[in-house]
Amino acid sequence: MKRTIAALALTTALTFSATAQQYASNEGYRVCAPSATEQGITVAAEQCGTVKAPDFTGLNIGSEGQLQSLMNQRETFRAEVKDYGQCITTLINSYRRPGAPADSLVPDQAACAHSWAEDQSTEVVRQFGKACIDYSNRSVMDADLQDYTGSCYPSAGSGQG
Repeated sequence: MKRTIAALALTTALTFSATAQQYASNEGYRVCAPSATEQGITVAAEQCGTVKAPDFTGLNIGSEGQLQSLMNQRETFRAEVKDYGQCITTLINSYRRPGAPADSLVPDQAACAHSWAEDQSTEVVRQFGKACIDYSNRSVMDADLQDYTGSCYPSAGSGQG
């Protein structure tokens, strides 16, 4: 009986300590300060161009065709962010060669730009998802709208994200 209680106590303690470490590592997580992000976007623009997120806030989707068009915009933007990230990786790696200045801030600044672009991609997915779910809910109640039962978010195995 004592062994069972001791094993249960140990399991509980280990579970809580593992959980505490996970939460502690995520507290206040922020990759870059806004000023570093702005500098990074400027630095990355020279080699990688810029990305501009579509604005899906406050959408009132009126048809499945419009929904599909907006979904295509979302996926196009996600692909742009993926390409942007690959370009930034190339930029960062160009500073990892013999003779490159070791004290250059460009790699860190470029990483901030990539982090910002990923945040933009995440926000676009959220905004579109909310508008899509709203359309899906309305399509069930409104006879003038074609029922939409598709997915409003990219699948986890989509290769992007």
